[in-house]
Amino acid sequence: MKRFISVLLVWLAASVAAHAHIVTQLYAEWSSTRDSWKIDVQFEAGYADPAIRDSPTAPAPNREWLLEKGEAGWKPLRTEAERYLRESLIVRSGDEIVDWTASFPDFSKSPPDFPKLLTNGAYMRMILEPDSPPVGPISIQWTQSANRPTLILKAPDKNDGYLSFNPGDTHELASFRGSWWVSFVQGFLHVLPLGWDHVLFVLGLFFYRRKWKPLLHQSLAFTAAHTVTLGLAAAGVIRPPGHWVEPLIALSLAAVALENFRASRSNNELPCLAIVFGFGLVHGLGFAGALSSWLKPGDGFRPALLSANLGVEAAQAVILAGAWLITLGWNETKAYRIFRSVACIGIAVIGVAWTIQRLG
Repeated sequence: MKRFISVLLVWLAASVAAHAHIVTQLYAEWSSTRDSWKIDVQFEAGYADPAIRDSPTAPAPNREWLLEKGEAGWKPLRTEAERYLRESLIVRSGDEIVDWTASFPDFSKSPPDFPKLLTNGAYMRMILEPDSPPVGPISIQWTQSANRPTLILKAPDKNDGYLSFNPGDTHELASFRGSWWVSFVQGFLHVLPLGWDHVLFVLGLFFYRRKWKPLLHQSLAFTAAHTVTLGLAAAGVIRPPGHWVEPLIALSLAAVALENFRASRSNNELPCLAIVFGFGLVHGLGFAGALSSWLKPGDGFRPALLSANLGVEAAQAVILAGAWLITLGWNETKAYRIFRSVACIGIAVIGVAWTIQRLG
């Protein structure tokens, strides 16, 4: 029993330090003609500011933060954004590296016409175009580096598909999977392994009561709630401010974990279900924020939204199944009851700590 508690406390402590820059994907679109090509990048401005990019706890900046910079602040951001992309993105035509030029179309207006995305994120459009016509098949390499985000590239194909570039990946544009698969994978990855707050929330649901009926009720309530807000935010019907969404998500960990102590002495599921549903609405806004750079209204929006949500659900199912298997055989013992209490306290402490951190 001591070994289980020690492992749990080490894992919980490590998870506190696992919080990283909120935006984990960059989105771009590829287009081409007979003798040229273009990449339209929605560049998250946090990656153009080393003070934010290299901080493990800094939240993603918002559009107002970017607008308030003024020309004196925009110029270094443009310089750093171009430097970052030149370091990250390598285009080859055949075996030759292609030189490209970057432009920033948002700055053609005053004030700049920065993209308006789901959660008011700080984004700048960058247009990359080759300095000379291509002489062979085009491939793109997304270089390997610590904390490098995933690049989601919308590319032309009969299935209107996407390419997903993890750090170190290289793809030829003539071959890629359909957008539904990319959406599913990105939804899954947002929970496992990138979403520690969502992992801990689902574990909080598991520790409510290790029986399938109440567990199913809570899972369905959580699913229904975050499906509603994810869909509304992704469609642009609501535009949630990230400065209160992220603290509320952290607070939900403490609420669910502490509710488990009260619920353990009661057979009334309604209060717990109400809490789960309420915070599920907030988690849906968090999902929308993480997926906002590439999940946009337009062609293929509904299948992509459905696939992303299925990816989230698949990750949650993996967490619940894993927790079920790990506790199989000792869940009726006193040792498990102690373990459950320690786990819930640990989740609550982390939730409170993250709430304070995200409000700071």
